[in-house]
Amino acid sequence: MRVYEFYEANRALGKKYTKDHFAAEKIPERTIYSIIQRAENESGHERTVGSGRPATIMTKKNVKRLKTMFDHKDGVSQTQAARKFRCSQPYICKTLASKTTIRARKKMKIPKRTDQQRAVARTKCSRLCQIFQNDVCIMDDESYFTLAHTSINGNDRFYTSDVDRTPAAVKYAPTAKYEKKMLVYLCFSEKGISKPYFVPSGVAVNQKVYLEECIKKKLIPFIEEHHSEGKYVFWPDLASAHYAKSVVTYLREKKVHFVEKYDNPANLPECRPIENFWSILKGQIYKNNWQAENLDQLRNRIKYCLGKVDFNLIQSLARSIPGHVDKVRRNGVIEAI
Repeated sequence: MRVYEFYEANRALGKKYTKDHFAAEKIPERTIYSIIQRAENESGHERTVGSGRPATIMTKKNVKRLKTMFDHKDGVSQTQAARKFRCSQPYICKTLASKTTIRARKKMKIPKRTDQQRAVARTKCSRLCQIFQNDVCIMDDESYFTLAHTSINGNDRFYTSDVDRTPAAVKYAPTAKYEKKMLVYLCFSEKGISKPYFVPSGVAVNQKVYLEECIKKKLIPFIEEHHSEGKYVFWPDLASAHYAKSVVTYLREKKVHFVEKYDNPANLPECRPIENFWSILKGQIYKNNWQAENLDQLRNRIKYCLGKVDFNLIQSLARSIPGHVDKVRRNGVIEAI
């Protein structure tokens, strides 16, 4: 567009004047004269579609072959495709980006399920759909937090023009063999999140800890504060401590509505959006490569970020539970779709 407008403004000085002006910017002479020609023909500064050089490598037929080679496939190499089409790998990458809608995606991790777990998932989700039909779902979970979470997107890479000159603190992520970490427990529903329980380092969440610290001190107060009307269902995961005899007995004594063990599908994180909540929270905690010097500092940071969590996010995640469960009821688990 600059060449076109410059030539129009200096047409009286001739084509060579325009050519010499832009040749100093190392613009190819052929490109300059092509634009001047469009100005002469009054066809506008935009190049006419189809007026370029005919494709010799990526013809319509080869683009179609390329799409067949890559679409809905994994383990496909652009380098191997380049050898097949006798061109460069960057040209394959450019063709995929400009002439197709195919984009590279990162594989999502899912649990390795047994045949039995896959077989009963739809049946148990059918029961859950009936259970959640008129009641709000309360869900609990635990997650580990380390002092420096270098696996978070953005924290696991760096930028440099010369890796040899990059400071060691930038290009290396020191990790301890036994890195200090903290386990955090909480429960949530569309009404909000409970107060967290920070599990001291080295303490296992057995049935006693789960009952005394999680159920009695966190879940029950959360239910009394937000779900006193009784229109709720508590859905724990299938961890052994969660269905221990002492825990189940206490829940029944307190008349807590919960999903029975025989109705609870195993290994179904796609129906438990609290997993997404942990990911979002960790992204906020370790934002801009933040690192804690000790566990007390990490605890304070977690409390701070929990206090800043958007209520609409919590509500959206919690309200999506019945939809996720219904999807499995209709289609089966992810790998079966």
